[in-house]
Amino acid sequence: MTNKFLMYGVGVDISKDDFHACVGGITIDACFKVKAQRKFKNSAKGYEELASWLVKHLKEKITIKILMEVTGVYHEGLLYYFYNNGYEVYLEPGHRVKKYMSVLGYKSKTDKLDGKGMCQMVLERTLIKWKPVSPSILKIRSLLRHRKALQKTKVQFENQLHAITHSQIKDAYVVKSLNKLIKTIEKQIAELESKAMDLSNKDEAFYKKLSTIVKSTKGLGFISVLTVLSETNGFKTFRNRKQLESYAGYDVIENSSGKFVGRTRISKKGNANIRSVLYMAALSAVRTKSAPFYDLYTRLIARNGGISKKANVAVQRKLLLIIYTLWTKNEAFDLKYYNKAA
Repeated sequence: MTNKFLMYGVGVDISKDDFHACVGGITIDACFKVKAQRKFKNSAKGYEELASWLVKHLKEKITIKILMEVTGVYHEGLLYYFYNNGYEVYLEPGHRVKKYMSVLGYKSKTDKLDGKGMCQMVLERTLIKWKPVSPSILKIRSLLRHRKALQKTKVQFENQLHAITHSQIKDAYVVKSLNKLIKTIEKQIAELESKAMDLSNKDEAFYKKLSTIVKSTKGLGFISVLTVLSETNGFKTFRNRKQLESYAGYDVIENSSGKFVGRTRISKKGNANIRSVLYMAALSAVRTKSAPFYDLYTRLIARNGGISKKANVAVQRKLLLIIYTLWTKNEAFDLKYYNKAA
């Protein structure tokens, strides 16, 4: 009786050269049971072999859920293969998989245990189905991530230049070389921003919504909003604000028990690219005293005894949620309506 399955799951632990798959299911008495495990090459041939292997072991015509964790880019081939072949595919960040395996009581870490843990996770948890990013947004995301990397390099060169120009012995050749590198990077950053804007402009409806948000919300620029949209695939996989906060790492973690009240902080277990661009946007909103962000900032500064870090994070979170609300409702920001609702 216990061998009859209600639902099948597949957990896939992926590395650069190969991946380990675990097939399991939920039986009619609500128990998780492993059916088979096997290792395959991370290649097109390996994908075909896995598909044939699944057909062999999963003969009943019931739901099959496949879960894998984010592994840089090594998971993408298999992910797209199964999605294009009509399977239910789920993709979770590594820290969530690790936490769930800890709950299951797994203390060791092996390919077999990781595959088994993910197989059980996809069957026992309610996860969000993965959907591919549209090609245009994927290109924009690639351009803006490269822009961020160049900005980081530019800051390093600027710091090096500052140190040399204020040192006792100055090497003219090094100073000249650094100035040249900084100018080259600045030119490339401008080109990347221009290309990203051109791509967004090709979709008339997309660009119209983007422009509406930027023009109606003081403190937000095109690149800031475009980065958020490209990193979230236009919010297509988010059902509510809580999911978005968690994805971006703005979900609040409390530390209190009984009479003890510890420090409250954000998790930072999420998309760092979103937090990075919103940090700069928050600084801009506060510097220009843009409503309602400056009001929120000053109110929290007063509450926290002049500590600006928490206030800045609160402004970042507010910017993200406003972008999400305006995008999903296809509306411009109305400060009077916002103040009335608040």
